[in-house]
Amino acid sequence: MHTYALAIEKGGTGKSTLTVNLAAAFGRLNFRVLVIDLDAQGHASYWLGAPPASVRPEDSFLGVLNGRPLAECVRATAEGIDLLPAHATLASLPVQLASAPNGGLFVLHDALAQIEESGTYDMVVLDLAPARGLILASALAAATRCLAPVQPEELVIQALKALSESVAQAQRVNRGLRGVSVVRNKYQPRSAGDLAYDQLLRELYGPVLLKTTIPVRAALRDSAGLQQSVFRFAGGDANEVRNLFLDVVEELMALDEVR
Repeated sequence: MHTYALAIEKGGTGKSTLTVNLAAAFGRLNFRVLVIDLDAQGHASYWLGAPPASVRPEDSFLGVLNGRPLAECVRATAEGIDLLPAHATLASLPVQLASAPNGGLFVLHDALAQIEESGTYDMVVLDLAPARGLILASALAAATRCLAPVQPEELVIQALKALSESVAQAQRVNRGLRGVSVVRNKYQPRSAGDLAYDQLLRELYGPVLLKTTIPVRAALRDSAGLQQSVFRFAGGDANEVRNLFLDVVEELMALDEVR
């Protein structure tokens, strides 16, 4: 089972966009997929048809933290992938993790180990809030790869440096964490500013930079409003965006030797 943690400390980079559409892309390739929304804002949950207001706290990761089996909290979605939804009370998760044994570092790891033994899923995708701390640490302790969505902005490049340091620290306790891969998102290829930052990214992070770039496209905005991935959305540029997400998935499968 492969577990991808979508993380970076800068908000607005499109983590939920990548979470939902990468998960849907894996699903289109007949992988069994689980999305775990660890962000109290619950954007991925809303996108997948489970607005946080419709979710009980015990049906989110808070239930798992308090001893409820993860499988009992999971719900099916119209995308053909499963979801552990978010709830607004996840805002208290860092405090609750801090009071758990080992700072809650292995709660998610242990929960995923149980479902891996059952053979229920091939892929797990974690959507994280834009912050360092115990939630990020517990996600990296459970992940097999961290995916960092980046925009062409100076603050994002600074956040990427901090995330890379967090991943390096996590690899000391999680030998299955293969590292971080960088996904360029919300790009405007004809923008001189975007091209300049892209060159800087290539110089600083070339070895971990995925080849596929996700540009700004109406299909991503409009599909979110309809609570659909681009694989269900029928907008004009949806087919182009679908192919790009499938390209990202193919890159990840090659990196992680998925067959």
